[in-house]
Amino acid sequence: MDLEAAAEELYAADPDDFVPARTALVGQARAAKDRPLAVAIGALKKPTRSAWLVNLLAHDESDALSGLSRLAQKVAQAHQRVDLAELRQVSGERQRLLDDLTRRAVAAGVARGYSATEAVRSEVHGTLASAVADPAVLTEVLSGRVVRAQVYSGFGFPLGAMPQPGASAVSPVVAEPEAPADDGAQARRLAEQAVSEATDRLIEARAALKQAEATEGETRAQLDRASQEVADLRAELRRAEQGEEQVRRSWTQSSDDVHDARTAVRQAEQTLAQAARALSS
Repeated sequence: MDLEAAAEELYAADPDDFVPARTALVGQARAAKDRPLAVAIGALKKPTRSAWLVNLLAHDESDALSGLSRLAQKVAQAHQRVDLAELRQVSGERQRLLDDLTRRAVAAGVARGYSATEAVRSEVHGTLASAVADPAVLTEVLSGRVVRAQVYSGFGFPLGAMPQPGASAVSPVVAEPEAPADDGAQARRLAEQAVSEATDRLIEARAALKQAEATEGETRAQLDRASQEVADLRAELRRAEQGEEQVRRSWTQSSDDVHDARTAVRQAEQTLAQAARALSS
């Protein structure tokens, strides 16, 4: 397993399964003693629902998604040439492709049991639109590594503000005014993101606590077994010491008996000698 394979598995999985799946992959990397890989996998961020749907395009619809890269190139070239007719053509092509890709992304979610809300569908469309205008977002989308929805802020040169034929090439271009941002919705999205990230950290902390408790339990059991073995050995040592003491006392008594027996033999020998001398005199 490498980081690319782990990321592909995680970002194609349902977001509800992301954290436990990431924890499992981190555990596999640690079991393989690959700490850098474990750290890299642990750093992968959980995607939002809309980001997940976009990632499914890279996983399931890579051929269709490749059209996004070609479209982005057309848009850049049209802007560079400031070609009004080409921009109109690309604009229509862009809308059709974004609608088709959004439909495919939503369908991919349905195939996995998830029905996108209109708000989520809008975020999918906005992220794909951002990919046309922003190379960094395009790279994320094509790699299937989108973490959160991207906000699309415009389509290059607005058609009404395009330089007119014969106008100076350095004439200023007035950007199309953007719709006022929904501060409440933005604040809610940020709050939801904060809650999601805090939940991820809590789940990870609880998993780490569970692992630490399991390790502590195993270590405690090992300590209990070792303590019992020491107690058994100490009891056996006491029995051996007691046996040694009994043998030592028996040996001391035997030594005393040998000494007494030798003394009796000497005394008997002396008595015999005296009797023999008396007999011969």
